[in-house]
Amino acid sequence: MKNIFLFSYQFYSILVLIFSFSFSFSFAQTNTTQKQVFKITNSTLTLQEAISKSLANNYGILIEKEKVSQATLNNNWGETGRYPTINLLLQQNNAVNDVDNPASFLSGITINNSIQPAVDVSWVIFNGFRTRIAKHRLEQLQEESEGNAQIVIQNAIQAIILGYYRVILEKERIDVLKKVLNYSRDRNRYSEVQIELGTATTAETLLTKTNFLTDSINFINQELVYRNAVRDLNVLMGEKDVEQVYEINEKLQAPAQIYQFADLEKQMIEANPDLNRLLISQAILHDATLLNQAAITPQLSLSAGNSYNYNRQDLSQATFSSGQTALIEPINAKTTNYFVNFNLSFTLFNGGQLKRAVQRAKISENIGNLTIDQNKLTLSRDLAKAFDLYNVRRNLLSLSTESKNISEQNLQILEERYNSGLINSFDYRQIQNAFQDAAFNELQAIYNLIDANTTLIRLTGGLTQE
Repeated sequence: MKNIFLFSYQFYSILVLIFSFSFSFSFAQTNTTQKQVFKITNSTLTLQEAISKSLANNYGILIEKEKVSQATLNNNWGETGRYPTINLLLQQNNAVNDVDNPASFLSGITINNSIQPAVDVSWVIFNGFRTRIAKHRLEQLQEESEGNAQIVIQNAIQAIILGYYRVILEKERIDVLKKVLNYSRDRNRYSEVQIELGTATTAETLLTKTNFLTDSINFINQELVYRNAVRDLNVLMGEKDVEQVYEINEKLQAPAQIYQFADLEKQMIEANPDLNRLLISQAILHDATLLNQAAITPQLSLSAGNSYNYNRQDLSQATFSSGQTALIEPINAKTTNYFVNFNLSFTLFNGGQLKRAVQRAKISENIGNLTIDQNKLTLSRDLAKAFDLYNVRRNLLSLSTESKNISEQNLQILEERYNSGLINSFDYRQIQNAFQDAAFNELQAIYNLIDANTTLIRLTGGLTQE
């Protein structure tokens, strides 16, 4: 039984050594492949540059910009009917008449050619101020389109901020794992020297080797997470080459702002893009009510024009009833007409349709007011949650930083004890894992605080203002 156990133990040792050699070869091959696939560049990337790239290339933003251009184009007095409509008309007629009627005073072939140019002007002089209301509505529609663009922009900025710091987070996690891996590599080399000197057991040597391999695997996996975070950032920036890599020199830094809820709430009411868009939509609903009310008022319109008729009649092939031959020379006739007309219209009764239209518009306006009140309440709740979360995460970051500092000090102390043989590899590994977890927790706490701070800025409309 003892021999079987010894054989199994030796077999396990051989497997670990083989796996170690294979892993080292694979690790080197993986790094070579990464250098071929992932492009390296010396250009640095700041957060402001990342935001600028996103604003220039984000498809959602580009679409909204086109919509704003369309609304701006529509915001014109010419779309409201304020100006008169002028039409130029030109008509040319040709006719050949062959008359064979004894009762007619003129028989034979007559040829008529005429041309009638005309100018027609129509203009609504008064329509219950609907023209002015329509222009104001177009202005509000333009502002609404700009408000929609602001919402898309703020969402894009928030995404790019979090994506940018996500890259930094994953990069600093690599640094932590690299530090842990260096500890494990040193422990493994130290253990190999001890086994050669006969001062260490095989079990402890295998443990340090396993720890080294585990940390190497974690390091490689984290590099993959980092590369994917960079790819996600490239997509957010609209970078067509998703394999593009930038040098980011920034570190994760926790925001130091201390907010007062009353100030945030006031700023939110004044600058929140979602709320502002609802206010503009409410103004549009109010204009719809005014337009329906204006439909009840009388409408006065003007129509004026000038027409000219030139007619040429050829009677050279016709004869009069008396037998006399018609004129050889054609007859030319000219007629000029001028007119100015006024039209006053007023709907006395149409089954109450106009009245009901006004009532429907007022109901829609009341619904809009209720929607605004509901949105304000919802935003106040979201702001309270975000404010509370921000303060909680500030406290969590403080605790995480303290825990990480203690774990790092403890690791340095126990490293000396391990080198002196006062503790074994099992105890040292536990402290090493505790340090890694504490370092990861601190980095995540910083990122979470950045996330909470970004949410506060978005709710108060600060992303698009900055």
